[in-house]
Amino acid sequence: MNVSLFSNQYLVRKMRADDVAEVYTLCCKNSLYYQYCPPFVSEQSIMNDMNVLPPNKEMCDKYYLGFYDGEKLIAVMDFIMAYPDELTAFIGFL
Repeated sequence: MNVSLFSNQYLVRKMRADDVAEVYTLCCKNSLYYQYCPPFVSEQSIMNDMNVLPPNKEMCDKYYLGFYDGEKLIAVMDFIMAYPDELTAFIGFL
């Protein structure tokens, strides 16, 4: 899948293990979110989120994406194709 199709305004790319610190820096600023959806984010929880899959899905179905405004990471999305059925896409985090 061409992940650039997710936005015509922002640069979108798949996040990797070496992006965890950058994702953490963004996410830890959103303390209100974690107040209602604990536990508070950690680098380990981000690594877990990057790799966790629902039953019967493979890593080729998962897109952990970063949205950039220029060089600045402004959003992260956990997206799973064809889940829970073939006609649905699951957004686990945005």
